[in-house]
Amino acid sequence: MKYYNITNSTGKETGRTYPQLHCLTQPYAHSMNAWQFPSFTPKLIFELEKTAQLTDVLSSAAVSSGNGFLVNSKVKDIFSDFNLMTHKYYDANIVVPKTGETLNYYWLHLCQPELSIQLDYKKSVFYETEWTFRKDIINIASYKHYEELKAKDKRAIFGVDLDEIFVTEKFNKDLDIFTFIPFTGQKFISSKLKDALENNKVTGLAYEETTEIKF
Repeated sequence: MKYYNITNSTGKETGRTYPQLHCLTQPYAHSMNAWQFPSFTPKLIFELEKTAQLTDVLSSAAVSSGNGFLVNSKVKDIFSDFNLMTHKYYDANIVVPKTGETLNYYWLHLCQPELSIQLDYKKSVFYETEWTFRKDIINIASYKHYEELKAKDKRAIFGVDLDEIFVTEKFNKDLDIFTFIPFTGQKFISSKLKDALENNKVTGLAYEETTEIKF
């Protein structure tokens, strides 16, 4: 099966401002992260930038984790027919200054860090980063090995990313959207999900076929 990296669109359909939204409740948004679901119900209110256009999926830099998407009910319904990694939806309000409307959207929060434990560390190809800049290929024997290396990083400059991704039999290959934090910020989707989004003319997303996935 082919897989694609899915991101927020920066094309003409989104207007002249990116990201399209600014957050009016930043303390809530900034308290969310990719490692766990919040212990509270976040109050998420965003305002559409004056030169931005409404799309089915909207971009915002406010949610600290970046591990999800702001989607409308149309997209939420499409996702309901597919197999997503562990996730939750949180209500989000979008204020449109030009019309005075407040629209109902949802923050799709993807959170399943244990997927990285299910990588095949013997086959996968990792490379070291410094301040996010690529350095050399590095051998990572296990997730615990990564944690040991990271614990020595007193300056918080060390990172690891993936060139080739292999998984063990514990990984659910029926997943239609998944990611492997902290090794990559990319969110991968199946060709089936991509086709469904495109066939339903979902706006606000971009896709690029990935070469990293090797299963």
